[in-house]
Amino acid sequence: MSDQESSPSDQEMILIEDAVAIAKLLGEVAGNEGDVNARKRLLMRRLKELTGADGWLWTVSYCDHSADTPMSVGAIHEDLTDGQFAGWLEASQIGQQPPPENAPLCHVLAEGQHFTRTRDQLVPDEDWYNHPTIKKYRLDRGIDDFLYSIFPLGSVDTYSAIGLYRHVGRERFSARHRRIAHIILANVDWLHFAGAPVLNPRVVRELTPTQRVVLVHLLDGRRRPEIAESMAITENTVRDHVRSVLRFYDAKDQLDLVCKFRAGNGRDLAAV
Repeated sequence: MSDQESSPSDQEMILIEDAVAIAKLLGEVAGNEGDVNARKRLLMRRLKELTGADGWLWTVSYCDHSADTPMSVGAIHEDLTDGQFAGWLEASQIGQQPPPENAPLCHVLAEGQHFTRTRDQLVPDEDWYNHPTIKKYRLDRGIDDFLYSIFPLGSVDTYSAIGLYRHVGRERFSARHRRIAHIILANVDWLHFAGAPVLNPRVVRELTPTQRVVLVHLLDGRRRPEIAESMAITENTVRDHVRSVLRFYDAKDQLDLVCKFRAGNGRDLAAV
């Protein structure tokens, strides 16, 4: 997990229960033996549950910064009807007016860092609900609020883009949902790059299955003797695993580790 870029307050942190759920999900995905798309689907199904989304979409895309226009070159999705998925494509590619979120998304993407935004951070309500492209291709097809997480793939032009959606009539995604999505998607670099059309895909280290179990215990507030008893291993072995986990997440101690999982790196906070 990267260094924090801001210092979120306690009110902005997610719950311990959320942090534990995140760690369990990351371990489940890392331990899955399926192919890239199977792992992506597993992660997104769980993320959909954690954020209360109605559907999701994962694409590899390019952004033409001269025109603030994204172009998807591959997509997987679930719980979007054919009409809803077609509407998403048509709004971006053939709508007479580009969706209002395109320009602010491309603007933040130019910074070259992973970020996560909810719809209200990108587009005011008045602009969203009165926009002809949104009315025709999204709202009329039953799709309203969204949460986007964008992960650059080695350049500011190519990126992994994840969208979570809610149906018309539902409440918008909350700051908690945004934080959960951002922390999870910031910790699966290898999954963003896997199968992506980039010249130098990164090799990302992964925790061992035992270290992932220790991580969950640490986030749950357990001390080393408790972890040793629960896992039927020695405290010395637990100590070694704890050191590896802390080193992996660049955390000073257990408290710092918990804070990193509860607060993330702040890249979901800035309004555009």
